Amino acid sequence: MFAPYLRVFKFTGEVLGMVKENPRLVAPAAGNLLVATVVSLVLAIAYALVAEYRALAFLVLAVGVTTLYFIDYFMNAMTVSLVHDQVTTGRAELGQAAGRTFRASFGILIFAAISGALDLLASYARERRDVLSGVLMLIVRAVWTTAVYVVMPAMVIEGVGFFAAFKRSKELMKHDPTQVGVGVVGIGMITYVLGAVIFGIGYQALELIPIPIVSSLIFLMMVNLYWTLSGFIKSVYYTCFYLWARECESRGVADPSFAPRPLANALNDVPMPQPAMM
Repeated sequence: MFAPYLRVFKFTGEVLGMVKENPRLVAPAAGNLLVATVVSLVLAIAYALVAEYRALAFLVLAVGVTTLYFIDYFMNAMTVSLVHDQVTTGRAELGQAAGRTFRASFGILIFAAISGALDLLASYARERRDVLSGVLMLIVRAVWTTAVYVVMPAMVIEGVGFFAAFKRSKELMKHDPTQVGVGVVGIGMITYVLGAVIFGIGYQALELIPIPIVSSLIFLMMVNLYWTLSGFIKSVYYTCFYLWARECESRGVADPSFAPRPLANALNDVPMPQPAMM
């Protein structure tokens, strides 16, 4: 019953093996962690300085959150490109990944701006103690975040624009030959476990370290570490999913053997060829 959802843990092991083969795959994630931590610290200081001026504080927060999302999505887009090259050619180069990602930067900025706006709306709902609106915003944000990772491969790999990438991803997911819903739940499970561990460490730091600036900095780093690692896992999974779905579409049949190696190995117990897609 739960076997399909637990395959994601096997997939994560396959990803670690792929990283061992080519450490360049984690370079964007490392850069993400470093840059996002610095920007988060600057944002926290800037917000503290203008907190009493509500309009200015909101502007600082809006720009800061959008910037953080852009950094995160840009680095994850580089991961998408690197993973694509690694599983298709066995050669993943940072220069080529950076080039692809820069070409997709406008679409990434749109993603970041919308994600930032959803975050601010959710925060506003919490401030008003509007429980229903807060829950709805959390759901919308979760759906949107998933959409970002599903759409990103189309935008980066195929070099299409923001709206064309949405259309392309919708076409692939329409037939759902690859149990993407199961994958979404599975990825959610592993990121939940990851979050429980990392945030647990962060909260322990806040409680046990008596120097506020040190404990806060550690907590901030833990938050960014979580987003970096979860973003990396999602980027790798949805890139593999995208390549698999595209191959299934072109061949007219859903077959686990068409999946890129990390995903194929995680799905080696899935029944072989299913009826052709219409």
